[in-house]
Amino acid sequence: MAKIEYSEYLKKLPVSTLVAESIFSDLSSSCKLYKLSKICKTSSGGTPLRSRIEFYDGDIPWLKSGELNDGLITKCNEFITELGLKNSSAKLQPKGSILLAMYGATAGRVGILDFEASTNQAVCAIFPDEGKLDKDFLYWFLRQHRYKFIEISKGGAQPNISQKVINDTLVPLPHISLQRELALLFFDIEKNDKLDINLIPVQFQDKVNSVFHSKNNVEIISFELKNQLSLISQLRQAFLKEAMQGKLVSNETSDGKTGADLLAEIQTEKEKLIKEKKIKKGKPLPPISEEEIPFDIPENWVWCRLENICIKITDGFHHSVQKVSEGYPYISAMHIRENSIKWDNGIFVPEKDHRELFKKAKPKRDDIIITNRGAGCGTPAIIDVDYEFSFQNAGLIGFVNHLISSKYIYYFIIFQRQSIVEFFVNGGLQPMLSNVMLSKLEIPLPPLEIQNRIVSKLEELMTYCDDLETSVKESQNYNEQLLQQVLREALEVKEVAGEVK
Repeated sequence: MAKIEYSEYLKKLPVSTLVAESIFSDLSSSCKLYKLSKICKTSSGGTPLRSRIEFYDGDIPWLKSGELNDGLITKCNEFITELGLKNSSAKLQPKGSILLAMYGATAGRVGILDFEASTNQAVCAIFPDEGKLDKDFLYWFLRQHRYKFIEISKGGAQPNISQKVINDTLVPLPHISLQRELALLFFDIEKNDKLDINLIPVQFQDKVNSVFHSKNNVEIISFELKNQLSLISQLRQAFLKEAMQGKLVSNETSDGKTGADLLAEIQTEKEKLIKEKKIKKGKPLPPISEEEIPFDIPENWVWCRLENICIKITDGFHHSVQKVSEGYPYISAMHIRENSIKWDNGIFVPEKDHRELFKKAKPKRDDIIITNRGAGCGTPAIIDVDYEFSFQNAGLIGFVNHLISSKYIYYFIIFQRQSIVEFFVNGGLQPMLSNVMLSKLEIPLPPLEIQNRIVSKLEELMTYCDDLETSVKESQNYNEQLLQQVLREALEVKEVAGEVK
């Protein structure tokens, strides 16, 4: 189990375990405490030599820590032979044994054996003196104690709960009849997965009420903060919608030029570049039909396809390339974020591979790079560097920069991303956005003066949204700390009755 914050642990905690933690914290203040070693015996297992095939595939169940499930263990994934058992530290544990995972991803989890089985060295079997300690009561004590075990044992990449830590753990010991009553209560709450405070023994009701009241209050705040983040996301989309429908800024221009004039100017510039053999002539695309137009735009705007205003729509490597420690920078879909590119990934490709791609794509500053495969398909970013680099699993869109604002097109792709994913991206196991699909994308084209005006206003509004989002996320962090604090205080052992030696 990797290190997690107490608040994250509490969010995933079943009702039954939180009730148990509440009651055990009360018992630790009111009952005498015993070291676990005084009232239990412990035993760990072992692993037969893997090189000895005669030690494996027998009929003796052999459990590993990953199979502990905080419940009844009813199956086993691996078996050893009698010879493997005799020639290792593995021991047969009887049906009904309580097991505790000492390290690995499931460290701190417990289980109850539903059959006789052996275990590896990452599992501790615990046997209570049942005249003093009810076995089911011990099981619930260990379940609710998991985070404390992890806290004591943290330090490495994963917690390592030693037998010493287990044996030194202090266990509250009320009367055996109350132990049995509480164990039955916890099992009942687990079965129904809900809290009925009337079923809690009256002496523990205040504590349980306090813990759940504190948790519920903080969760209400957490829900509201998530709702605020959702509203900010909707606000961003509303601003983008107003912008792309020509409703965000004035559509007056100083020279009276229209989107149609701009489109004609771009076509003239493209024909010039084709004659100069700087770009290739694209395949003619069908005109935009009435059915393809998603919304109305101002009269001085025009609908066109992305291909009509681009001088290149291409993509990166189609095959895996060798990664080297030095060479030309390399990015893939995982490095492209909605508003930035992660250039500090430390991945490079050899010059030979880079030259092969760069000859075709020639990515440059202000081009748009867009993920074209995988879960993030359709995510755009604007290239903000002047040095050469290679890329894979992404498309590249280039413009005549003095005629088109790449930032305007970037905002349009952000606005239409969901539609692009739904209508343009091929389905299947891995979403894919081809160059042809990008070429056909319908674009509402205003005059360049209005593009720049829209971008300027959107930058202002998106900064406003970013500030709002930062504020809410700071509140979320505070709320996480608050959840930890109020529950730690609610579950705090106020006074210790004393340890029985």
